[in-house]
Amino acid sequence: MEQTMMAVRLFEHGGPEVLKYIEAPIPEVGPDDILMRVHATAVNSWDLRYRAGNLPQPLPGRPPWPLPFQLGRDAAGEIVATGENVTEWHPGDRAVQLPHPPCRNCALCVRGLENLCVDTAYPGHQVFGGYAQYVVRRQDAILPIPDGIDFETAAATMWTYTTPLNCARQAPVGPGDTVVITGASGGMAIACAQLAKLSGATVIGTTTKPDRDEALGRLGYDHILHSTDPRLPGQVRELTHGLGADAVWDCVGGNDFFRRSLSCTRLGGTVIVLGTPTGQGSRLELDALALIGRQVRIASVRGATLRDQQLCLELLADGKITPIIDRAYPLAEAAEAHAYLESQRQTGKVLLLP
Repeated sequence: MEQTMMAVRLFEHGGPEVLKYIEAPIPEVGPDDILMRVHATAVNSWDLRYRAGNLPQPLPGRPPWPLPFQLGRDAAGEIVATGENVTEWHPGDRAVQLPHPPCRNCALCVRGLENLCVDTAYPGHQVFGGYAQYVVRRQDAILPIPDGIDFETAAATMWTYTTPLNCARQAPVGPGDTVVITGASGGMAIACAQLAKLSGATVIGTTTKPDRDEALGRLGYDHILHSTDPRLPGQVRELTHGLGADAVWDCVGGNDFFRRSLSCTRLGGTVIVLGTPTGQGSRLELDALALIGRQVRIASVRGATLRDQQLCLELLADGKITPIIDRAYPLAEAAEAHAYLESQRQTGKVLLLP
């Protein structure tokens, strides 16, 4: 087996041009590890944030953000070698890395809050991610790719769909309910729409791109509205018999979208904040009297539990979710992939193929 691989690494923060396509040693396999040949990895908004250096403080128990670094929260591929203690996996097995690998033993994991594990390091956060031809993972930090699912689809699924599963617990919706999902053309928003439809809810997507109305209507949204239209709150009320949405799942974030989300929510409804804009501040402002008067609940979601990640692949195997892949780039063109995602021209996921 060869001793080196090609990888994309980050040696300084900045624009897409700081991503360097380099030759690097293939990582060593420990006794409890597997070595995976990566066939596909996804480019996510987190990658853009990390590359730019727009990083939050690490959570308690998490290591700091390293540099140099290798991005990639998602990776799907084929196992090519295993450590001496590995018995469940064999060369030739197809696997996808867990974007949220829990330790399973800390106080929060024991309480069922594995998404908030305080004794873990995530790929693409603190552990070198999937922007490479090979990655090493703990044997308990991967899951098998279901039969009939290709590497590209598996790579486009895990990060994108697992967080919305967590979202559905924080602000559940079902038959007769209406949910508004912002940033309708993004990969995670499309995942939110598909999962809300599975629950029986009516789904309203909002977009800043009017030319995409027809395309988005084919992706699981019942209605498409325009985020910058001042009539948006009234339009949501017209579609909900004057009440407003039961929940807003805000995939865009930022203060402007937060205010719009609150204005679209019914009395007693819930606003879930899933993300923040990569190029803007993360502060949110609200009117406490209006919040109390309408008894609106504000919640947030971070990551996913192990069960969320397992369920994600079960739904994929059963054909109940369908990731939308906008386009794929060779690994060597990672900078171009970042520039394209930052342009916000995509509908669905952008992939890299090492």
